[in-house]
Amino acid sequence: MFLENTAQRVVFGLIAILLAVTTGKDWFDFYSCGAVNQCLVDAGSLQLLTKFSMSFLLTVMAFLVSRDSFSKLDAKTLRIAFIFSLLADFSFSMVKFFAPDERALSNILGIAFFIMFQVGLIHRHTRKSETDDKPGKVHKFLLIPVAGFSAALFGGNVIEPTLDNITLVIVVVYGIFVIASMVVGILAPRNSYFPAANAQLIRWGMVTFFFGDVLVGLALLTGEDHSALSAVAEIANNFVWWVYVPAQFMLILGTKKGIRHGGTLETTISER
Repeated sequence: MFLENTAQRVVFGLIAILLAVTTGKDWFDFYSCGAVNQCLVDAGSLQLLTKFSMSFLLTVMAFLVSRDSFSKLDAKTLRIAFIFSLLADFSFSMVKFFAPDERALSNILGIAFFIMFQVGLIHRHTRKSETDDKPGKVHKFLLIPVAGFSAALFGGNVIEPTLDNITLVIVVVYGIFVIASMVVGILAPRNSYFPAANAQLIRWGMVTFFFGDVLVGLALLTGEDHSALSAVAEIANNFVWWVYVPAQFMLILGTKKGIRHGGTLETTISER
């Protein structure tokens, strides 16, 4: 059962309150200001604080739920992954909050930490046993685009290493990683390491997370005018956290032991 103790209920309640506040402010800004990029930048300080606070509380929830994990190794991997997720959201939110003129650097750092988050999830979701703690074939495959783009940027003068080009490259690399992570997550039910119910939570958590990133991509299309495209971008932005939070919860619950699936109580690794 989820929210089985007071600490989890308190954290969940705080996240719900922050999500409501964020949503209200997002839509207030949209209707009062419009979808013009600079206007939204000027109006977004509160959301930066509430979004980072939600990320912090999701990380706390990961630590709380993983105390009752079906596997100590899975709990450890989940916690490490969520620390990278927290660092990513710190970069996206608090760097912009304290240094508004460093938005490009904020985005680069945030995406880089989210790449590490996906690396952690891929490692978690491809594990075959409790002793399987080494990088797998997927990790080795993903080294190819990382090495290729790094060489193009810094080794061969193929791509000029400007801030804009670095941002573009890291976005492309992250796209490769998140697609690979989603595929691995979808295949989690085939992995006998995870109890059936946990594997389904991981599968749908990764699919949901991917669609959250699609919304983030659409949100980046906002510009300096009141065009229809800018409106679509801002509407997408206003729904990102309504997708992101459930996705994170499903990934967190994927570590919990004793989840019922088809009327059967799942067991821990040691009980199988």
